[in-house]
Amino acid sequence: MQGGTKQTIEEETHTIIVNDHGALILLASAVTVNQIIRIENRDTKEELLSRVTSMGQNFMGKSQVGVEFIYPAPAFWDGATVAKHVKSAAQNAAKIPAKNP
Repeated sequence: MQGGTKQTIEEETHTIIVNDHGALILLASAVTVNQIIRIENRDTKEELLSRVTSMGQNFMGKSQVGVEFIYPAPAFWDGATVAKHVKSAAQNAAKIPAKNP
């Protein structure tokens, strides 16, 4: 995301649904549709850029967020990862540039 000042927010989250093209995750941080975030598979340390495609219902103080990988990645999620935590943000999953005030 482009802007005058860029800040990074880190958040550990969980996947709800995963596929070769992205995932549905839970985020407490505010994001917007079309925002670019980075997702990291905590088990493999592999990272991919993703685009927020949709915002869903709130669940336990977090929003359901649909993300689509910039490029399809069939091997990004493995069977062990699907049921485990994935971090979304800087070091362990999705980097979420903060909005300018």
